[in-house]
Amino acid sequence: MSKTIELQIERSRVLIEGLSKNIGALTSKGITDSSLESMTKDLEKLALANEECSRVREELSIKVKHMNSILTTVKEAFADKKRIIKTNYPQEHWIRYGVQDKR
Repeated sequence: MSKTIELQIERSRVLIEGLSKNIGALTSKGITDSSLESMTKDLEKLALANEECSRVREELSIKVKHMNSILTTVKEAFADKKRIIKTNYPQEHWIRYGVQDKR
């Protein structure tokens, strides 16, 4: 769980608890049981959404690592093939083989 979200949820729960204990004095200020219930439901939604984001981040992290592995393989193959052309042919012929280097 994200530290920012976790902290907000905890602080909100403590606030709701304190407000609930003093609801009689706060009703005239616009704070009602129903508004606190609504806030509690929103906190539950936030916790679920945060858990889902954490799962998606983990899945993405795995996919990014896999992609980076493939990228490394492609870069190595590219450099190897390019090196063969550059060491076996004169510079003016490199472009014919797809090597765009100028030197």
